[in-house]
Amino acid sequence: MSGVGIEPQGAFVSTSKEDFSTIGRRYLGVTNIPFFVDGGGEIVLERAWRQDLIQHLAYLPDFVLAAPFQPVPADATDLVPLGPEVRDRMRVIRLPAQSSRLRALADLPRTALALWRAVGDADIVHGGIVGWPYPLGWLALPMARLRGKKTLVVVESAPWRSASKQGRLVKRIEAKAYETLGRWSCQLADLSFYTQPAYRTQFLRHGRGPGFIAPATWVNDEDILDDDQARAAWDKKTAEPVRFVYAGRLVAEKGLEILLAAVRLLGRRGIRGSLDVIGDGPLRSVVESESGAGCFAVRCLEPVANGKPFLDFLQPYHVAVIPSLTDEQPRIVFDAAARAVVALASDTDGLRPHVEHRRTGFLVPPGDVSALADAMVEMAGKPAVLREMAAEALRRVRNRTHRAMHAERSRLLAQYLL
Repeated sequence: MSGVGIEPQGAFVSTSKEDFSTIGRRYLGVTNIPFFVDGGGEIVLERAWRQDLIQHLAYLPDFVLAAPFQPVPADATDLVPLGPEVRDRMRVIRLPAQSSRLRALADLPRTALALWRAVGDADIVHGGIVGWPYPLGWLALPMARLRGKKTLVVVESAPWRSASKQGRLVKRIEAKAYETLGRWSCQLADLSFYTQPAYRTQFLRHGRGPGFIAPATWVNDEDILDDDQARAAWDKKTAEPVRFVYAGRLVAEKGLEILLAAVRLLGRRGIRGSLDVIGDGPLRSVVESESGAGCFAVRCLEPVANGKPFLDFLQPYHVAVIPSLTDEQPRIVFDAAARAVVALASDTDGLRPHVEHRRTGFLVPPGDVSALADAMVEMAGKPAVLREMAAEALRRVRNRTHRAMHAERSRLLAQYLL
């Protein structure tokens, strides 16, 4: 494996504007994340995606984004206007909507032609290896290599790995294709970023260019409590019963069923406590059926908008439970730290680099109901110890802001792609 990796601990140490290195080349980003068009023709998008675009524009003066465009879904939430402050500083190439595999196949010639032209006009092409119904990077990155352009690949997750465990032959074949093409894309890239060390090891073997560890964080400077705020919060929380919260999609791969099984086990032991579950997904009815049952109380709460509303919601809790069964790096691990909330997390490749056992949180074997229940009992009995862990997690997250992540990316782009 080539390149010297930036390890997660202490990688992002400065967040001022002067830390951005301006990339004065024609930069093309290709993404499956859609732009939505409302009934009045206004472009709207997810709040977090807009925040990310603003950071890209801090160091990319000639930025073009190729993305699917589609009508606003009926169930869409937390969408915000693109706005002139973003729209006027970048150019957007409208790709056909990726509404189904059949539609995507029919539109493949149009999509390929649009990307071929966009790649031809770029100096640097940024693509990914994840996306539905297929990653657009599968088209753009080979085109860029063929046309002699510099390429950047960012790997934040590998969702096909959990899907392949469902046992269906089609899913296993699809997962094999994603894995093979993902590794091929990373190995041919001039530069690549990975949210965790395991991804770099797995995807970048004998790569053309270097790969770096760049954990994905969406925390802003203003989101992080100062020491006085954290102290005041824990002065109150230390005197209260320890409260647990699960925040995320209500799906099996997030380990939610394992968590509910651990709560039932605690109830059978006669242990009292409380767990709030917030989010949406196919397991919501399962969570609701647990509400009010047993002496370890479970509540199912309505989702809260990302950003400050969610962080304010999170702050009163003692422990954020992250029982993930996959190797992805959930954003909640940094959100919790920013509000001095301790993480109780699965010991997975995606969480292990960001939660130090008994220092900034607890780690338990993924899928182990008994170990998770035991950890909840131990944490519930040690609010003073949790306070110390929360303080350390808060100290470490100060170097992990979204802006700092992009500042570091800009410096590496300038070093390796200019």
